[in-house]
Amino acid sequence: MSASRDETVPALPLIGRRKYLGYLIFAVNLPLLIWKAYEVAFGLSAGAQWSSPDLLNDAILMASSLALVIVFPRWLPIYASRYWLTDTGVKVSRFIKGTVTIPYASIARAEIYIKSQKGGKASKEALQHAKENADALRKSGFKFVDYTNDDEAMILLISQDRVYLLSPTYPKAFVQKLRKRVGTLPVKMMELTSRGKRARDI
Repeated sequence: MSASRDETVPALPLIGRRKYLGYLIFAVNLPLLIWKAYEVAFGLSAGAQWSSPDLLNDAILMASSLALVIVFPRWLPIYASRYWLTDTGVKVSRFIKGTVTIPYASIARAEIYIKSQKGGKASKEALQHAKENADALRKSGFKFVDYTNDDEAMILLISQDRVYLLSPTYPKAFVQKLRKRVGTLPVKMMELTSRGKRARDI
């Protein structure tokens, strides 16, 4: 399949606190990782044993820094995600976490969660309802895969045993395009407002 046939889906920009956390992880841990790797290599070349307390401490710090630089960003969405509609499925990608394609045939249903911009922040009742829905899916055995950039607007693509979280700029437009490729697709839209929640099928 040619990459030129992939349709880019506009995504919400990465929110500030996630972006700053991503910068912070690299700014603090990458220099530390390089420094400790150098000290470990220098120590080994000088004849130090792995059982040496100094060398062991440097190795532990090096491993911890490596985990924070590589492993931590795989689980938390601190770098921007991108989305495409391809011939075979929804393709999602994020730095370090990698790229995955969700086959259209595997998508059973979708849920849209939007925080209303009118009347202030979403109420505790509305947020609690969203959390309870997510908890119910987890207890049913679904594994959540987070490819969001923001939590103001979010789509849950429920696919077999996984729930993929995306944050396209225009959720309803995304669903309309998705339906043209998937066919019949049940979609529930939940608007979280300062007065509670409004749910409807679209």
